[in-house]
Amino acid sequence: MNLDNIINLLKYNSQNPLTFISGYFLWFFILFVLIYAVFYKRVFARTFILLIFSYYFYYKTSGLYILLLFAVSSFDYLFLKSIIKYHNKKIIRSILFSLSIIFNIAVLGYFKYTNFFIEIINSTFNSTLSYIDIILPIGISFFTFQKLGLIIDVYRKNSTPPKNIFEFLTFVAYFPTVQSGPILRGNNFLPQLRQKERFLSDLSINISDEQIGKAVFLIICGLFKKAIISDYIGVNFVDRVFDNPTLYSGFENLFASYGYALQIYCDFSGYSDIAIGVSLLIGIKIPPNFNVPYKAKGIKDFWQRWHISLSTWLRDFLFLPIAYKVARLFKNKKFLRIKAETWSYHSATLLTMFICGLWHGASFTFVIWGILHGLGLSFERIFNSIFKFKKGKLSLFIGSFITFHFIVFCWIIFRSSGFENAFQICSQILNFDSYSIFLDVILGYKEVFIILLTGYILHYIPTKVDLFIENLIVKSPLILKATYLILAIWLISQMKLTSIQPFIYFNF
Repeated sequence: MNLDNIINLLKYNSQNPLTFISGYFLWFFILFVLIYAVFYKRVFARTFILLIFSYYFYYKTSGLYILLLFAVSSFDYLFLKSIIKYHNKKIIRSILFSLSIIFNIAVLGYFKYTNFFIEIINSTFNSTLSYIDIILPIGISFFTFQKLGLIIDVYRKNSTPPKNIFEFLTFVAYFPTVQSGPILRGNNFLPQLRQKERFLSDLSINISDEQIGKAVFLIICGLFKKAIISDYIGVNFVDRVFDNPTLYSGFENLFASYGYALQIYCDFSGYSDIAIGVSLLIGIKIPPNFNVPYKAKGIKDFWQRWHISLSTWLRDFLFLPIAYKVARLFKNKKFLRIKAETWSYHSATLLTMFICGLWHGASFTFVIWGILHGLGLSFERIFNSIFKFKKGKLSLFIGSFITFHFIVFCWIIFRSSGFENAFQICSQILNFDSYSIFLDVILGYKEVFIILLTGYILHYIPTKVDLFIENLIVKSPLILKATYLILAIWLISQMKLTSIQPFIYFNF
């Protein structure tokens, strides 16, 4: 390989951005491990190496948007330092805090919602404003919320601030999570960054065999979910039906909806599994981001299992402050004979889920998806307060069945290109014209249905089975753990039945 080829390989390629599932990432991570190991005893040097590799990783992901990442992170660090500096001057501190929030929302709003607002203005006032050619930087929704979370926590004095700008820049750009989360919290990440002697146990650094085993297990699970399940059912069934629902039967539309529910779960949880596993190999623990969400017995339970880092962020920084403000505003008062506490819950829930929907994308389908979940959470609370059911097996099954199909219905709107597209899918599902085609459809898409069935079986198997397999890997010698991982990567590369697709949440 000549010098030009090496330079081209190191440069950003918009047609082939760096992700966990690209071959280049393996060599990237091996080189990182070798250099990181040399500096593991020196906290500052170790942080600086992690920062350099994180920024290079983001460059290979988004090209010159690395400059945006650096610029907004630097501004936020200045805001953070100023907030800390004026901790005894409440008014100045509050102004600086407000400016930092406005700044972050403005940056996110420009890149993500400018054309959405132009569309609204054009349709409302019959104007002809031109759309702006804006490319959404990968991960901007995630690292914006991550920065905001740290700023709010430091302002509330719930988290220790970063010691220097290098810590803050590393926190924002941390390469296992910068593309699609999980959304990190400062009081969890920063103390780990400062701990001494953390790395692979065979290098006499503070990482247990259990952590390495769990990391290997998570990476294998993540690769399998993404490459084998999500990509195949997406390309070969779900995308085809959602793109042209009227060309397919109600049965096919129904199972495409079930397929998308599995696809988005395996895609996003697969990414999270790999991110958490890679991070464990560095010695930094990231809390779980998914907990078998389709086993949820209610919508609230679902949001305690799905995208946990986002749902806890929304709870801590939106829902609780809004609910508290409303409760204080109407303290000891009733409106329509309903207590203030009740209004505070429902108003905070609806507003939080509205923002959650808007966070996912600049489209009314995402907004309605969020509002539906907000209404579902409110209805569930009212229903449970009126009807008291014993938690037997039958009631839990019915609750799980209804919850799952409500979530699938919401996913139809979430995935659809527009409301007309969603209406067509629902209409096809409700108009079963013939049961005779069931077997023909299943045989025609037998690989899809086998993978679909396998995915749901793996999702619903008892947790103790997962723990049993995980323990087998954990208790294996280090050389065997490495063998498991290499063998799994090879098998998945041989078994994958379609080309690797971009992670779904890269679009958010």
